Amino acid sequence: MARIFKTDTRSVAGNWAMGKAAANSTGQYSTDGENLYSYNLLIGTTNEHGQKIARDYTSGTNYGFQSMTTSKHVGYARMHADYVNDGAFLYNMRKG
Repeated sequence: MARIFKTDTRSVAGNWAMGKAAANSTGQYSTDGENLYSYNLLIGTTNEHGQKIARDYTSGTNYGFQSMTTSKHVGYARMHADYVNDGAFLYNMRKG
């Protein structure tokens, strides 16, 4: 089993973007490098091209609001994602 790197909450999504396993100090925000979790909720995936897709579990999206903490985690994920899925549409975050 791969060792999980403990880091600050803001850095977990950056590790996900780099394909590295990491978790915050409580383990409630974590990644295995492929998938990203807020608590046990899957909020980020990696497609077959290595692109990162964040699932937007915030107010006003089809996925819907889960908690303030999960909304914060989604915000960090959005900063590193190639795409954001709101449950209805897929948004390209890297277009120039």
